[in-house]
Amino acid sequence: MLTAHFLIQITGIKYTTATNTGWIISMIPLIVAVLAFLFLKEKPGKTIILGIILATIGVLFLISKGKIGDLKWLSSYGDWLVLISAHTWAVYTILTRNASRSLDPLLVTFTVLLPSTILSLGIMTFTSNWSKLFHLPLDAVVSILMLGLLGTALAQWLWQDGVAKIGAAEASIYLYIEPLATTAVAVPYLHESFGLFTAIGGGLVLFGVWIAGRQKN
Repeated sequence: MLTAHFLIQITGIKYTTATNTGWIISMIPLIVAVLAFLFLKEKPGKTIILGIILATIGVLFLISKGKIGDLKWLSSYGDWLVLISAHTWAVYTILTRNASRSLDPLLVTFTVLLPSTILSLGIMTFTSNWSKLFHLPLDAVVSILMLGLLGTALAQWLWQDGVAKIGAAEASIYLYIEPLATTAVAVPYLHESFGLFTAIGGGLVLFGVWIAGRQKN
């Protein structure tokens, strides 16, 4: 599941913008909340529901640039793949929640990443030109190390620990912060646009996360 998630999302990113990717991924809390209610019997409280509604409105403002009825942002191949990856991550979160609660989250992280790493290396063996790895520029090497160590290994560990402590649905609320972080980096580094509706939508996202976080566990 995790390997499929990574492959689908990385392929999608090739055909869309980093900003679009961040906002589409932020739909995950909605998917997780529904799955958690159906399969884990996690009944979301009123503050979580309100937080999801506010943050989702914020996401719609951002991806539609204020035109709520405009869904052209889903017209590209890359956007659809990223949306599919949001569902694979939601399913992964649901499947590993009980394991994270009964076992050490670090052990769960190691267990799910090891087969994914082996499978990914196997795919690379037959599809990639390994000689190019020895000629990568410094910034590419730094990016790969950050993605592998911080963005994947450490992030997975913290995610599993968070899901174990507060539940899948409430933990997923904080994924709404991801597109804000993506935009904060994509605007100066990739020169992607930042307008009025980005600011309004981002504010609603943050407010929704704050509201949802006020529920007592």
